[in-house]
Amino acid sequence: MKTLNFFVFCFSLAFGFTNAQTFQNTTATTDAIAETRIGGCGYNVQPGVQMSAITIPVTGTISDASKITVNVALTSSWLGDVTLDLISPEGQAITLIRRIGATLVTSCGDSSDFVAANILGFNSANTTLIDAAGAGPTVAIPSGNYAPTYGNAPYPTHNPGTLAAFLQGKQLDGDWRLILYDYGTGEPSTIASWQIIVANGALLKTSNLNATFGSDISLKQNPVEDYLLLDINSKFNSLSLDIYDASGKIVKKENILKNVTDVRVNVQTLPAGMYLLNPTMNGEKIQPIKFIKK
Repeated sequence: MKTLNFFVFCFSLAFGFTNAQTFQNTTATTDAIAETRIGGCGYNVQPGVQMSAITIPVTGTISDASKITVNVALTSSWLGDVTLDLISPEGQAITLIRRIGATLVTSCGDSSDFVAANILGFNSANTTLIDAAGAGPTVAIPSGNYAPTYGNAPYPTHNPGTLAAFLQGKQLDGDWRLILYDYGTGEPSTIASWQIIVANGALLKTSNLNATFGSDISLKQNPVEDYLLLDINSKFNSLSLDIYDASGKIVKKENILKNVTDVRVNVQTLPAGMYLLNPTMNGEKIQPIKFIKK
């Protein structure tokens, strides 16, 4: 399976973005196609599975789910075969598509098509379901803004739900994944590409990315020259400090001794510019801190 973690990253996002930012994976997966066990569809098959990932390097908690949009380009000549799950960085899942038109555990569902040129947009504010019956057999589902859409068959169950409940309170940073399942033999399915769009206002204001201090760690001076000087305001068993440059690339990583209160991080070799310090304390990401290296 070919996957690519590719993102379009604007550094303004790391320090409080004002416009929507797009993270995407444009590498198509190989085909997912079921293998027959005792029949051609549903629980009569061993489903084919493919996965595609997007890495988002920006720390923050989603406070407005309607500001997050997932756009998907799929190819399938029998969409009733298709189940599609979105997986958060923490490992929770929501099903976006589940065997549309399928009414029985052995049903093959609807025979309409997904084509890569017709983008399916999923957002918590959307209420329209994918209408395969309205499109007609062998007709492509049009581009549109859709809510998660499920067939009535009791198999497979997967992870039905609403995007609002799923996204609210999730951490934005990390690896987001789409997992494509094909529950029918004969016609393969593919994730052609997909993207996550994060609009202004998506993240908690209390995680203000313009801050130079937080409740756990504060920066003694900014801009900095040779050393990043930090006050640690909380006791900890483990603390790691990741520094990202303006392209979103990690350029330095430091592990700090237990319960140290004053920390000096050598940044002499870093070029002048804007950076983001992402601390992880006791295994949990805490408020990031921006700084300028002179």
